[in-house]
Amino acid sequence: MFDEGKGEAPMPLETSSSGAHRTYRLSGELDLLNADQLAERLEPDSMEQGDLILDLTDLAFIDSSGIRVLLRTADRLQGRGRLVLRSPSRQVQVVLSLVGLAKDGSGIVVEGALEPEWGKPVSRTFAAERAALADVRRFVRRRAVDDSFGEWADAIVLAVSEAATNAVLHSGAGEVQVTWRPYADHAELEVSDAGVFKRAIGPAVGGGNRGFVLMMSLMDQISISCGTDARPGTIVRMVKRRNGGRWRVRAGRSADSERQRSLGPEQRVAL
Repeated sequence: MFDEGKGEAPMPLETSSSGAHRTYRLSGELDLLNADQLAERLEPDSMEQGDLILDLTDLAFIDSSGIRVLLRTADRLQGRGRLVLRSPSRQVQVVLSLVGLAKDGSGIVVEGALEPEWGKPVSRTFAAERAALADVRRFVRRRAVDDSFGEWADAIVLAVSEAATNAVLHSGAGEVQVTWRPYADHAELEVSDAGVFKRAIGPAVGGGNRGFVLMMSLMDQISISCGTDARPGTIVRMVKRRNGGRWRVRAGRSADSERQRSLGPEQRVAL
C-alpha cells in the first residue's frame, strides 16, 4: 500500500495529486518495496487520453524496479499520450540517463531536468596533517553520494584516504588537494601535493606498500605523475567505473609519460 509517511520503509514512497489533471507528485524512494503499488495507482490514468505527468522533484531514489513501472505505464498509454517525467532530482536523472529511458519511441519525456555537469571538477584543499584525513573522507563521500556513486562510495573513500595519507606522511608538502570529477559512467579523482614522490628502495620495508595495494584493489585505474626534487608536485589519479573494470597502474613524471611507463618494484611508494 502507499503509506503517507507511516510505512515501514525508511523513506516511504508518497503519491499525491498536484491538482492538475492526470498529474502526480512522487516523493521518497521508488524500489521493489512499492513499485507494484505505484503501477496499480497509475493504471487507471494510463488507460485514458492525454499525457500522464509525474513530478519527480522530491523523488530521492529509483532503481530498476521503478524503471520497469515507468516503462510499463508508458506502454499502457499506447500512443494516447506521453508519460512525462518532470523535474527529476540529480540522482534520479543519472539513473534515467544511464538506462536511456527517454529515447525516441519510448513514449517517455523528461522535462525540467538540469543538464548534468559531467566532467566539471570540484576541488578542495586540506592541510597535509593527520587530523585533516577525516575531512578528506567526508568530502569525497559527500561528492560520491551527491553524484550517484553511493554504491561505490566506500571503495572510493578508502582509496583516496590512502593516497592522502601517503601525501601527509611522505610528501613534505603543507597541503593536499583532492579533486572530484564525475561522468555518467565513471568518476575521476586526483590527490595532489607540491612535494616529492617517495619511492622505496628495493622491496617494501616494514610492511609498506599495503596502502598502495589497497588502492589497486579498490579502483579500476591508477596513475601517478611523480614529483621530483627538481620538479616537485605529485598527482595520484584514480578512476572508478560504475560497471567495474580491470585496474591499471602507471607512474611517470608527466601526464604523457604516465601513460607509457609501468610502475616497477623500484618505483614503489611506501604507503
